[in-house]
Amino acid sequence: MTLIDAQYLRSTLEELAEIGYDTERGGYHRLAWSSHERQAHQWFRNQLEALDLRVWSDAAGNSFGQWDVGQGPALAIGSHLDSVPWGGNYDGGLGVVAALATVKGLRDRGLRPIRPIRVAAFTDEEGPRFGTGLLGSKAVAGFLDIDHIQSAHDAKGRTLADAMKEYGYSINDLETVSDSLDQFFGYLELHIEQGPRLENSGIDIGVVTDITGIAHLLVTFSGVANHAGTTPKNARHSALLAASQFILALEEFIAAKPDLVGNVGAIDVSPNAANVIPGEARLRIDIRSPHEETLDAAMTWIHERAQAVEPNASVSRYHYVAPAHMHSTWLPVIENAAENLGFSHTRLVSWAGHDAGILSHVMPAAMLFVPSHAGISHAPEEWTAFDDVLQGAEVLAATTQALTEASEVPRT
Repeated sequence: MTLIDAQYLRSTLEELAEIGYDTERGGYHRLAWSSHERQAHQWFRNQLEALDLRVWSDAAGNSFGQWDVGQGPALAIGSHLDSVPWGGNYDGGLGVVAALATVKGLRDRGLRPIRPIRVAAFTDEEGPRFGTGLLGSKAVAGFLDIDHIQSAHDAKGRTLADAMKEYGYSINDLETVSDSLDQFFGYLELHIEQGPRLENSGIDIGVVTDITGIAHLLVTFSGVANHAGTTPKNARHSALLAASQFILALEEFIAAKPDLVGNVGAIDVSPNAANVIPGEARLRIDIRSPHEETLDAAMTWIHERAQAVEPNASVSRYHYVAPAHMHSTWLPVIENAAENLGFSHTRLVSWAGHDAGILSHVMPAAMLFVPSHAGISHAPEEWTAFDDVLQGAEVLAATTQALTEASEVPRT
């Protein structure tokens, strides 16, 4: 039995696509605590009210709607509504819309789960504005770095505290959000893959086994700023040259590790003038692995290699998310749902971070993927065919039904 109203799913996804679209450059600009992101949350709450759910927001700006059937803690389903700059409408948005369609489908067919279902839209999952990615789910889990949050600001110098205050929230209340943790039975999330594996293999559904850990590091190389023309070649001490040597070595190190990916995505050079030898070069590095020991070894290597290239180099870690393992006894539930609907499936690792990864450390959590066309995400070209969207929503709904109708769902 299918549960999803395809027209509702399509029209609701199209409605969301009207919020935050950049008509000049393309893509979506729903950065955390922006007017567009808050507009998306208000739109979401309106959808929840239309489904006759109990609706509220917590102190982190997360939005929820609950179908108060049955007893005990609720199974949460959903994703996030914020985006990266000029991102796509499917990253996060698909999971939220599919969760709305799931509850509608269950209710339309007169089904009565034995436990509540909570539809969730977490705030600031992406993190590019304030460097506070996964803020909403971290608040629920009790994993907030309060010192970092209190000093967080965007590129224009606006603080997170001020941005939250504009919409009636206080940064001082964030630590209270985890008080609601015992209200969650577990968490289930549908997402686009953000990679090419499913499309390339022709497989309908990805069943996520692990979500990568992520570490962001700042590596600073110090040189001596001097005249680019008059300084003798043997007397030059270029911070950028040292940084370049380090980057090439890092690429070789990563290439030899099948369970590690990495990227040097930002370089700041001072004084940043063509006729001045760089006196300082700062690199921002993203490294990822589903294995904590691999991440630890990579961070150790980065420290040691940076100082081998330049003894005065400094390395600091400013963001870390531990690798996460999805709830093993829930994976077959997703697979059974896919098989009963006639969809192919495979198990895979997510190399992108998700709210499900954070929540998996404090509650049962599971995640499923649908294909991303050409593997493109975080870009205006992000797109998933509606047939794939519908299939993913059907599997989400069937899995939700299974997890909320069985009296003995495994949680350990």
